[in-house]
This record gives sequence, C-alpha cells and structure tokens, in this order.
Amino acid sequence: MDIISIVKKAMGQNERLDIQEAFNIYNLLRARYVSAQTIQLFKNFVHDIDWEMILDKFLKHFEKQIAILEELGEQYRIIMPTRPPLDVKFSTSINDITDDYIYKKIFHDLVAELMSLIHAVRSTSTSDKLRNIIIQDLTIHFEDFDILYKYGKLKGWEETYPVYKTALPHQDEQLSTSEAFHIWDHINLRYEQIELMGIFVNFAHDTEFKVILQHGLYVYNKQVNHLEQLALKFNVPLPNRPTLPVTSPIDPETIKDKFMYRNILSWELTALDNHVRAIIETIRNDSLRKLWSELLNSELEYYDKYLKYGKMKGWTRVVPIYGEPVT
Repeated sequence: MDIISIVKKAMGQNERLDIQEAFNIYNLLRARYVSAQTIQLFKNFVHDIDWEMILDKFLKHFEKQIAILEELGEQYRIIMPTRPPLDVKFSTSINDITDDYIYKKIFHDLVAELMSLIHAVRSTSTSDKLRNIIIQDLTIHFEDFDILYKYGKLKGWEETYPVYKTALPHQDEQLSTSEAFHIWDHINLRYEQIELMGIFVNFAHDTEFKVILQHGLYVYNKQVNHLEQLALKFNVPLPNRPTLPVTSPIDPETIKDKFMYRNILSWELTALDNHVRAIIETIRNDSLRKLWSELLNSELEYYDKYLKYGKMKGWTRVVPIYGEPVT
C-alpha cells in the first residue's frame, strides 16, 4: 500500500517558508561553506592520488548543494552567511599533515553535517519542496560517508573498535559494542511503536487514518522480525515483546485522531534519529550499516508522506511563516 494514494493528490505545492526553514537554509549553507573550504585546504597536503579523487567528488557535491541553497536564499530574501574564498591554495607541501590525519578530520566533518541535515529534515514541515531537497542532500551525503568510511578501512586509517563479546562464537561476522547496542535499541523502538499503534488502531475514527496505522503495523512487524533474527544470529539479548492489542473498554471518543497522529509523528522523528546514529556508529559490519541505510531511506519516504497526509487533514502544527519566494 502507498500512503500517498490515500492523500488523494493534495492541492498544489505550498511554496511558503516558515521561520525554522529560513534558518535551516542559512545554517546548512554555512556548514557547506566550511566543509567546502576544509576540503580545498586539505587538498594541498594530500599524498594519495585516489584520496584526492574522492575529495574532489565530495567537493563537487558540496558546490552543487551550495548553489541550490544560495538560490533558495535569494528567492526568499534570507540574509546569507559570508561566502568563503573561491579556493584555498598553498605553494608548499607540508609532510606533517598526513593523509591519515586528513581522513579523520573529513570524517568528523561529514558526521557533523549529517547531524545538521537530519535536524533540518525533522524541522522542515511547511515547505515540501525544501524538505525534499534536504532529504536528497542527506541521501547523497550518506553515500559520500559510506565511500569515505570504506576507503578509510581499506587504507588502514580507521581505528580498532571494541568487539561485542558473547559466550558463543560468531559465524563469519563480528559486531562492535555499538553495533550490538543498535540492534537491541532498534528492536525496542519498533516494539514500542508497534504497541502504541496497536492501541491507536482501535481508537481511530478516520477510515483512511486507520488504514495508515494498519499499514504501519505491517511494515514495522516485518522489520522487527528481521532484526530479531539478526539479534539471534549475533547473540544479542532480545527484550520482551509488546503485549498483544485488545479491544479497549475506554470510550473511543476520548482520544482524537489529531492526538494519535501527532504521537505517531513524534515516534517517526525518534526513529529517524536512531537510524542516523546507527549508521554513524556502525563501524565494523558493512552489511549491518547497509541495513540501517535501507531502514533510514524507507523511514524518510514514509515520514514525508505521513507528514503531507497530516497537513492535508489539518493535524500538523502550523509554524509561523517567514515569507514567500520572490516571483
């Protein structure tokens, strides 16, 4: 089932910008300026040719994103941060600045950008166009992050992280302690979401909203089944499963659809944060990081459609408007 079909092709795109979205454009542009300048600086000291090619690829992505953000800032008449120099060049090379050091600095820079981007996705609710632009930037940024991390492992620049230890031997793959935690944490998160949605589905008044909740339960149960098998494979303790939903004796009129919608939306935002953190902190097991990325992409798509549905129903919070684009 596709939730967007339930939305019924909501009326034309709203181009207005709210006050937080105006700040998001400014803040993301400021971060991109710094990231681009950092890469330009470090390119003067790179020794490895392949490493320089990867940095060039990152820089092209940053420059493209900067151009889009600058155009949005101009359209909405937002005061923009100070632009950095066109490039940063040195006439001499400094051997003390190693490729290993540059990798670690770029790695932490990309992580900081990821946190800024996911916050911008979370807080961009008025302009669907802007949210889609930020989601696209986030997706590309994660692809760059994955390339960076795998290259760092290949070159031996990554650190050795604590291994998750159990009494039973692992088969082919090992987990770090953070990776084991995120499997356990995601199972807990989905259990709590499933339990809440199982309760709410009995109280939903709107037929379409009831269908959305039932679809969400189907998706989350499917995901948690996979996570449970991973936990068993890697000997990660499983938490208690949620209680089975029952018909409540409480009067359904006491719980409004808007209240239930907003609670589910809050859990969606929590899930987005958990997926991002899991990707960043999965530093040993590549297949597990791929799973977190797939969950994030699925969650982003579902969140975007769920938010649009709530806006159409008038259930979302209305953030004060900053302005409309210059025509």
